[in-house]
Amino acid sequence: MQDFPVPLVFDATAYGREVRHGPVGRDLSNLTRGCGVATLRISLPGMKRFAVLILAAGASSRFGGCKLLADVDGRSLLQHMIDLAVDLSPDEVCIVSGAWHRELMDARKKGQLSDVSFVYADRWSDGLAASLVAGIEYLEPNYDAVLVLLADQVALTRSDLERLLSAFEGDNIACSFYDGKRGVPATFGHNSFNRLKRLSGDQGAKMVLYESDIPVRECPIPHAAIDIDSRTQLAEWTNSIE
Repeated sequence: MQDFPVPLVFDATAYGREVRHGPVGRDLSNLTRGCGVATLRISLPGMKRFAVLILAAGASSRFGGCKLLADVDGRSLLQHMIDLAVDLSPDEVCIVSGAWHRELMDARKKGQLSDVSFVYADRWSDGLAASLVAGIEYLEPNYDAVLVLLADQVALTRSDLERLLSAFEGDNIACSFYDGKRGVPATFGHNSFNRLKRLSGDQGAKMVLYESDIPVRECPIPHAAIDIDSRTQLAEWTNSIE
């Protein structure tokens, strides 16, 4: 198992208080602080406590800038995904940040991002697993299930995600199925968390969807195949919704 440090949590409003912690001895004074924002705390029928985890730690190298703050119909791409997540009434919405953490904190200060907790994965450059592990480690102590999203899956709808939540029974995994493959978004129960935390490098949640001993229920979600990697793709998507 790869040894990941404890993730840093910035101004995350959890259970009515602000949480900020990091590895012992780590100097946090040079990192930008954001503003604590309360998140919705409404449990869904058939579940105990669940959170939405949005992975947003990548460098956006093909985009040539911070695609998370790119405009999508009058709001940033990341805020678009936050609004989608909040609309599900989870107990918490958590963003895992990395390469663009400072820019996201600045945007939060300006009121351009809201309704979220932030976890900074300081080893985000090691690969996708680092951000997923950081998010699961942060949420694991207090939640029974986590719905994992990618920050650039711009075409997802509320009904797509509700389908995943409806297919989740507490002891299984409910995942999207598109382009002939299993993938995220996906809902994982507490019994999957240890396996998720053993991921390393560029291994994403898809590895667990195919290797887990836990039953997996597939939900056809074609919208999940659409993501934003380049400015050309963003322009094409923007034109398609006008």
